[in-house]
Amino acid sequence: MKFERKYFGDIVNHNGSLFLLDKFISDKLLHYKSKRNFDLGSYKKNYVSALSPALSRRILTERKIIARVSNQFSYGQVEKYIDEICWRTYWKGWLEHRPKVWYDYLSDLSSLDDKKNNSNYVNAVTGKTGLECFDDWVKDLLEFGYLHNHTRMWFASIWIFYFKLPWQLGAEFFYQNLIDADPASNTLSWRWVAGLQTMGKKYITYQENIDRFTGSRYKFPEQFKLQDNLVDEYVFYEPSYKDRESILSSSSKKGYIVIEEDLSFENVKKNHHVLIQSESYNTFNQSNNVKLLSDEALKQAIEYCKNNISSKVTTFNWQNPSTIEKWILENSINEIEIIAPTIGKYEKLIPSTFNKLDVKIFYYYHDWDISFWEHADKGFFKLKKKIKNIVSFYWETPLFGTS
Repeated sequence: MKFERKYFGDIVNHNGSLFLLDKFISDKLLHYKSKRNFDLGSYKKNYVSALSPALSRRILTERKIIARVSNQFSYGQVEKYIDEICWRTYWKGWLEHRPKVWYDYLSDLSSLDDKKNNSNYVNAVTGKTGLECFDDWVKDLLEFGYLHNHTRMWFASIWIFYFKLPWQLGAEFFYQNLIDADPASNTLSWRWVAGLQTMGKKYITYQENIDRFTGSRYKFPEQFKLQDNLVDEYVFYEPSYKDRESILSSSSKKGYIVIEEDLSFENVKKNHHVLIQSESYNTFNQSNNVKLLSDEALKQAIEYCKNNISSKVTTFNWQNPSTIEKWILENSINEIEIIAPTIGKYEKLIPSTFNKLDVKIFYYYHDWDISFWEHADKGFFKLKKKIKNIVSFYWETPLFGTS
């Protein structure tokens, strides 16, 4: 999906992402339900919000979206859009119940390195397969770091059931190049397409579906047909979930640490010491597009904090964690508060880092996450039954009960 460059300047900061949200609400939200599945090639033509790069870093939070939307629409008018926001929350919660899925995926990847010499794989990741639609999507992914959600499903389906490539390598390719990818939504969406997420269900696309939702702008070979095949044996992962609760520091000498995974500053009190990550922590060979966007988001977050929350801002990077210890000692900090990391880059790194330091660490959880995650242990429709009741707490106008 193609973007004008201004989008990338807006999506990385609080004011810019709110501007994009307001523009989406005023111009496209009313038509979202009927037109959201169409990918006509560009952000300008499509009816998706493309706010996920801000949501995945929580530059923009779900609560802010609900507040903005509820000022102009009733719940019934925008229910489909609210559902789609909650899908990202659901995937996060589902993986919190089953962290082993993430680590099994990483283990699978380590055993598939030899598959990257396969000509089908090389052609797929360079956009030289000869399948016009797929090569066009690869080009957009590498240039802009983004694909329409419906296109991501087609892409994964073709990768698995047409080119017969391992789904794990496809998930890695997305994770390395998508500017909104996170371990939960990316890994679990690929598992769903492959038939591993829900027993008996997989997603196998076909030309007529792609034609319908792309305006028939692609040519296909005469024998274009995806073949169903057993990708991997379905494995049931027993959910294991601990109740999440924010346990916050009451110390007058506490400090806050902010990382790229959550730039909401939702828990940070004014005029306290704040230590903010200054550059992306790139442990999975993510692309330059992803790194540049993350770095710019962090830069904008640092300025936002200085201008709106606290002048006592220090920066650090994970390549030089000694900065953290120095910050603790220089500011006599005895307790640290941080928004709890989710499964992925940080959930092991953070405790292992602070266990070596003479300081207590306290985790803050978003109320939004706590409310939904307890219902994310099974299929999405268990959680969907709770959406209306939960979002009612965030709805800001009397329109909630009307359609």
